Amino acid sequence: MSTTTTDTAAEILASFELSFGAIFDRIGWAEDEIAQAASRYPERADTIYHSFSLLSGGDAAERMSVETVYRAHAREILERVAHGQDTRPGTAVEVVIGLLAAAERAPLSHEGFGLCARLWAVAGLPDHDGFTGKLEHIEALHSSRIDAEEADARRACRDDARKLGRIECDGWHHGEQLPCTYAA
Repeated sequence: MSTTTTDTAAEILASFELSFGAIFDRIGWAEDEIAQAASRYPERADTIYHSFSLLSGGDAAERMSVETVYRAHAREILERVAHGQDTRPGTAVEVVIGLLAAAERAPLSHEGFGLCARLWAVAGLPDHDGFTGKLEHIEALHSSRIDAEEADARRACRDDARKLGRIECDGWHHGEQLPCTYAA
């Protein structure tokens, strides 16, 4: 960002907000999803709190600037954390984003559409024009193929960096001293 002597403070702030606003929005959404997950799983609240780094969105982050999309991604990762599951496979949202990107180049097959509809519903994304209503019929015809394609797609969207490393905590969460299980 370059400034000239004619840039006003308001113009500089507007430029900053344009550049970083989406990032700050996602941080707020992540913190909110973490708080909700911690209240659903109080026995795993410390691990959930320390899972913020898992919620970046990886390669699909730019397409996760829509709140409902990002939150669905974050919820799935946090559910995996709460249940002690592997956080590296692609989320439903990541697969949907990939399928929609592919559909911009060529039409999806019946199975591809079925997988997109299935994971759209799994992610809890809004159902536009009965999109997921068609799922029952497609599942009846192609469910085993869709199952296999889902496993392949989640592997293809895998993010090996999305895992909790060693957690170090000083016992302070958001400026409040707490008895964190990871505190020394």
